[in-house]
Amino acid sequence: MAVMDNLNYTYSAGVAPGMIEYYRKTMLENPYPELPHARDSQKIPLPPHNGKRVTFFRMTPFDAVTTPLSEGVTPTGQTIKQTKFTAMVKPYGRHVEITDELDWYHLNIDHQRIARELRDQAMLSVDTIARDPLHTGLNVQYVDAGGSPTNRAAITPADKLTYEEVKKAVRTLKRNNCKPFSDGFYHAIVHPDTVYDLQSDVMWVDVAKYQDKQKVEKGELGCIHKVKFYESTNAKTFTAKTYLFGTTASLTVTAYDATARTLTFSDTGVTNDIARELTGQMVYVNDKTSDYVACIESIDVDNKKIVLRYAPSGLTFVSGSTVKPYGGGASGATVYSTIIYGQDAFGTVSFGGSGENIEIIMNPPGSSGALDPLKQRGTIGWKVKGFCSVILQDAYIVRVEHGATT
Repeated sequence: MAVMDNLNYTYSAGVAPGMIEYYRKTMLENPYPELPHARDSQKIPLPPHNGKRVTFFRMTPFDAVTTPLSEGVTPTGQTIKQTKFTAMVKPYGRHVEITDELDWYHLNIDHQRIARELRDQAMLSVDTIARDPLHTGLNVQYVDAGGSPTNRAAITPADKLTYEEVKKAVRTLKRNNCKPFSDGFYHAIVHPDTVYDLQSDVMWVDVAKYQDKQKVEKGELGCIHKVKFYESTNAKTFTAKTYLFGTTASLTVTAYDATARTLTFSDTGVTNDIARELTGQMVYVNDKTSDYVACIESIDVDNKKIVLRYAPSGLTFVSGSTVKPYGGGASGATVYSTIIYGQDAFGTVSFGGSGENIEIIMNPPGSSGALDPLKQRGTIGWKVKGFCSVILQDAYIVRVEHGATT
């Protein structure tokens, strides 16, 4: 199913049909290659009137059968086992204001530029929203050219992604019985700085050397050890941060329930909008002795509770514990995150199907009534009614954190 193949558009009767069709075609134009972090996901629709949460399911594989059948006896039927994941969807969108002097009713270069810029913004926004949760999993591999690193803070630009590190990630996926995609390969999303280093590796196979070049996808650069690499300038990087949100550097923890994976905080000023912003983010939880990596699953603003995706091993509560922003590598170096994954690793909300999840909203000059008495101002924008991304199987996705030549 193509992304946005069920695009809607809302508009006043005063907008020329040719203009509507132009914007619609521009938004529809081959969007999937521009969403590398959503391309390989399990996709579920967002039906209307179904609440703010969607449910994903992960099937549990059946065990091996080692007991032979008894003659004439039908064995007991097996029970299907699956894990349910519930995630909150959030709306996104932006618009631009256009004056009557831009000649709203006639297609010109300004309209074309606006349409392309809005489409690019929509694609970048959706891809970023899909990307961030994929880099919060438990299956992490740190690269260190000089030893065996155990955390991100030790990574330097010299700790580059190499053939050996890719082999380690593939070994992890194979051990976890993660299936490659139908092309026979695992997939990876890499930053251009990482590509620069990989292409210098003697084991790199460029797409120009593929025997069947017709099957090369947009963004596909080459492969190493059964992993196909897709380049994206939007690939995740980690840089040192000063603030957790806004101008707030940390939250003060007053209690920690390891069983419920719940932190209680005392700070005021955490609104529902801020809670939405923090949901899915990686953070440090500091117990005044060490920084523990955690991922925020949800925040209960009214009761001042933070639910973590997983309970950090070793974390204990002491007075003065804090939640802090998750930073970069050694001496503030940028850390690059390359995800290598197989089938059924993560899921996203679909844009097509019954969800009818994205719309172009056009309001011509004069559509605001008394607020625009001289018909001087109109708007055009895009809106995603609800979207989210979630890891379904941590064992099927490896996050390799490393440095790169810059």
